[in-house]
Amino acid sequence: MVLQELLKANTIRTDIGQLDKWTAIERLADLIVDSGKATDRAALLDAILNREKQGSTGLGNGIAIPHARTDGVRDVAVALGVSASGMDFDSADGKPCHLIFLIAAPLHESTRYLEALAAVASLGERASLVAQLKSVRSVDDALAFFKSYRKQSE
Repeated sequence: MVLQELLKANTIRTDIGQLDKWTAIERLADLIVDSGKATDRAALLDAILNREKQGSTGLGNGIAIPHARTDGVRDVAVALGVSASGMDFDSADGKPCHLIFLIAAPLHESTRYLEALAAVASLGERASLVAQLKSVRSVDDALAFFKSYRKQSE
């Protein structure tokens, strides 16, 4: 499984701005609900909030991965928000977050959920790729990035 398979045009926002952490999470959760991959917005947000209480999902290097599994989600889904200016996400390195990947999955989807988390974490380890992705300004550019990234990974 690769990110290109999970990210769709309707779950990417390249103009998320400089929101606070919780507003960004809400907007990305709305993309997943609007895509039909989740049926219960409140359950999804509650699960993500509970996960964030365990520790921030701001990994550092400009990336955050808020994530949760809940019965309110039908299938593994990823939403991406790009913030050119960055936002405070309580990241491990204390630096602004530019790429927020919200990952949601049903309770029974452990494997695909963990694969999605690993794929984003792997991307985050490559500073040049993070720099490329945080500079995208359109959904088409973001989709082209992931298509190219998939080819590099094969």
